[in-house]
Amino acid sequence: MLEFIRERAQGWVAWVIVIFLIATFALWGIQEYLSPDASVNVAVVDGKEIPETQFQQTYQQQRARLQAMLGANFNPAMFDEKSMKNDVLEGMIDREVLVLNAAQSGMQVGDTRVATYIRSIPELQNAGQFDKDLYNNLLRSQGLTVKGFEQAIRGDILLQQLRQGVMDSTFVTQPEVDALIRLREQRRDLGYLIVPVAQYRAEARVDEQAIKRYYEDNREKFHTPEQVSVDYIELTVANLAGGEPISEEALRQRYEEHKSEFSVPEERQARHILISVGSDAPQAQIDAARTKIQEILARVRKGESFADLARQYSEDPGSAQNGGDLGFFSRGAMDKAFEEASFALTEGQVSEPVRSAFGFHIIKLEAVRGGQSKPFEEVRAQLEQDLQRQRAEERYFAQAEQLYNLTFENPDNLTVAAEALHLPIRSTGLFTREQGSGIASHPKVRAAAFGDDVLLRGNNSEAIELASDHEVVLRIKEHQAEAVRPLEQVREEIRQILSTELARKKTEEVGRALLSRLDKAEDMLEAATQLKLSWVRPGLVGRRAAEVNPEIIDEAFRLQRPLPGKPLFGGKSLPTGDFVVLAVYEVKDGDPAGVDGASKQSTRETLVRGRAESEFQAYVKSLKAKADIKRYPDKL
Repeated sequence: MLEFIRERAQGWVAWVIVIFLIATFALWGIQEYLSPDASVNVAVVDGKEIPETQFQQTYQQQRARLQAMLGANFNPAMFDEKSMKNDVLEGMIDREVLVLNAAQSGMQVGDTRVATYIRSIPELQNAGQFDKDLYNNLLRSQGLTVKGFEQAIRGDILLQQLRQGVMDSTFVTQPEVDALIRLREQRRDLGYLIVPVAQYRAEARVDEQAIKRYYEDNREKFHTPEQVSVDYIELTVANLAGGEPISEEALRQRYEEHKSEFSVPEERQARHILISVGSDAPQAQIDAARTKIQEILARVRKGESFADLARQYSEDPGSAQNGGDLGFFSRGAMDKAFEEASFALTEGQVSEPVRSAFGFHIIKLEAVRGGQSKPFEEVRAQLEQDLQRQRAEERYFAQAEQLYNLTFENPDNLTVAAEALHLPIRSTGLFTREQGSGIASHPKVRAAAFGDDVLLRGNNSEAIELASDHEVVLRIKEHQAEAVRPLEQVREEIRQILSTELARKKTEEVGRALLSRLDKAEDMLEAATQLKLSWVRPGLVGRRAAEVNPEIIDEAFRLQRPLPGKPLFGGKSLPTGDFVVLAVYEVKDGDPAGVDGASKQSTRETLVRGRAESEFQAYVKSLKAKADIKRYPDKL
């Protein structure tokens, strides 16, 4: 269809095709967007839907967290995308099961608790105070509404309460703590020797027949996936910005038009005394709270210290110890009634009792700052940057339309569009359907490059939007079909594999034979000398001994206790291909009496956390077993 349109995209034929497509869409397609059934779910938990959009947002947040943690070391190839998506989905199902169960059990989280939690989030604070602008920026960046975010926080608090409930009910006994200390602080008297794989690698002989047989039996190991490279034109707002000077007149005009954006918002510093009472509390409790706040106000009017009374009577745990000081805040940061009362006061003035969603307050205004506009010179650089960005966006959208039209009308090349728009044609290296670098790291680019229209028909791609200000159009530069590398290319690689395998086998044979001799009470020093190997005797070592290979330590602590006066032998192949033969002569348990109180407490907490986590996971598993869960993995 696309090729047919390309060939006839001029004159009345094109218009007939377009009108036909529009009519078809109007009759059949649009209801897919208007129908309430159009949303796609990745799972349903007891009737509660988990939409694909919510899953994708959660998945991208998880990837972003991993990328932030790993920084420059982040490599998408390190992670199995399918497995990671399944883990995210199961985590979302766990959450829904727990939240639904908590709701059925009558557990609730009040609005006050949610508000307090949000105000305490460090990322939403500026100079130790809640910042509404940061809050709004967070919501915008995550594509969230206030209601949606608060609902998510409510769920988080609920899950914390559930987990804490399990933690608080978990306990361990002192004998269990002592037993862990004895194991953790245990030391073992050991000796060992290493049978080096390098000693036998030179002796390994690999004939041509073995190489050919390995190649035929393992052809999939030498398989190269289908790969392509592309030429592309890239259009971004960033590359268009800054190319044209901005006049002084334009800058001053923008300043006048956006003057309100450069004003410093008025902020007020206030103290308060809170007597808590819920909006749905019985009338008797409301009356008692009102009476108490009026009594405190009377004492303030008589000259008693507001800060001292706040420390003594205020029921706001966040500010009481600071004499009720809330720091500076702007409009929109506080409860509406509290805010109106605060901004109606003059410095030093104390309000009448104010009723908010949290209870009754007395407010004292300490200071006022801000409320004035920044001068033109102070914001000139920002004005210039904003205007350049605005004009770049205008050019971007105009050029984006040109880019689309020119690459569509000339599907067999990028040159026409590149010359018209004065954009360079760039190229990528080879990449696969699953992985690439540069622009090929974007799934949309890989999907377009391997699509039939681009790969098989040799056309330009459609304009691919990588971001709201970033588009590319590409075409195939080189295509390499999937293939098995010929034997001539991999012969030496196979020879190395086989010679290493033979050397490892020989090393293990020698090591196992030595173990048999030692088990028959042969002297280990004499046996080592015959093999021209050294018997190392580090003596008593703990589990974290830095002077011994961790693999050897691990094997030594796997062995059973030896009988008195008779060493117990063991051995294993190491990841390097070497083989270790070792002996444990004696085991000395740790002494709980020699461990200080802080270490014992840390051990207890470790045991409690481990047991609580196991119990919590068992609890989640039991809830999932009872729940009606439908998963749709094909939608991930």
